[in-house]
Amino acid sequence: MTRTHSSALLALALLCLCPTARAESGDTWLSLAQATQPAKAQPAPAAVQPAGPAEPQKWERPLPLYFGLDYVLASDYIFRGVNFSEFAREGREKPSHQLTVWVEYDTGVAGTVGGYVWFDWFAANRTLVPGTDSNLYEADYALYWRYNIEKLYTTVEIGWAAYTYPPFTGDFHTTYELWGKLTFDDSVLFGTKGPVFNPYVQYWHDYDVVKGGWLELGAKHDFALAELGMGDVPVLKDITVTPSLALGMDHRYNTKALGFSPATRLGNIQYGLDVVYNVSQALGVHERWGVVKVGPFLRFSQALFDEITQDEFWGGLKVSYAW
Repeated sequence: MTRTHSSALLALALLCLCPTARAESGDTWLSLAQATQPAKAQPAPAAVQPAGPAEPQKWERPLPLYFGLDYVLASDYIFRGVNFSEFAREGREKPSHQLTVWVEYDTGVAGTVGGYVWFDWFAANRTLVPGTDSNLYEADYALYWRYNIEKLYTTVEIGWAAYTYPPFTGDFHTTYELWGKLTFDDSVLFGTKGPVFNPYVQYWHDYDVVKGGWLELGAKHDFALAELGMGDVPVLKDITVTPSLALGMDHRYNTKALGFSPATRLGNIQYGLDVVYNVSQALGVHERWGVVKVGPFLRFSQALFDEITQDEFWGGLKVSYAW
């Protein structure tokens, strides 16, 4: 082998072993190697799922404004343990027609402000109050503010009301009250999803004619039959049964209003039972059109101040619309 051939072979060997040469030529060798390998199988594209029906969008109230009408047909008008719809030799019960028109505005951070007007139209008012030419016995007007203190699980309400009695003249034609109310969310005590007894305490003070007060401690619970295993039972699935209980304390209120010596005593215990049928829910009416409910109610007032009041039992039917 000649020196020229030996030199050429040596140079070729050094070129193959030189790292720089491998790096520079590596891309070409890798490309050639990959070109000679069979192509890898690509995963099949996922099957396209057919689009289901679009979920209905939740209706948003255009304004934080709420209003409603409540109509009650009652066998008697009982207020704080006193029957204002009975008279001597009344005989068959004459019905009381009671209507409430209310409106509320939710301000958000500052709570809710609202008001209502309440009427009582008594079928035998002309006999109950001789000399009157109208069956309108009473008309009340009220304004209130309500605020929920979430950290304390308490809702505070403060209100003012004017009570007017068209059949009467003089001081007893109109009187005024202030009230304060605390409602407690007791779900935090029982570890439940919602309140259990909805306990509340409320005090009204008449600062005009009577200058007395009425204190009430109460509780109630809503039993929705749909949540008690009747969610598939027609009619029953749209019914809510609500028992209630309230203890009243008379602070110089009935005693002064009825002409007795002023005193502070327990007034009455009132037991209640309401059955409400949600008509709108049963018919599938969308909430944007409001909610209509109807149902009977029963009340029993056990007198604890026998000298001026007596046990009273009454009931009736309530129809309401709220938007």
